[in-house]
Amino acid sequence: MAKNKLRGQKSRNVFHIASQKNFKSKNKAKPVTTNLKKINILIPQQCHKNEPVNVDEATRLMAQL
Repeated sequence: MAKNKLRGQKSRNVFHIASQKNFKSKNKAKPVTTNLKKINILIPQQCHKNEPVNVDEATRLMAQL
């Protein structure tokens, strides 16, 4: 009887199991280009006027950090 049990249970090769590529991806990568297009569209709308930079205000804000 013990011989029949050993014949029925064959152990699979560990390397064969490890090399299988049937993995399901949980989260697919989201396209980055759509977000970049939105940024590129918004930037010209926000920076349509060239204002001189207030250095004193900038240094005050940086000092708060």
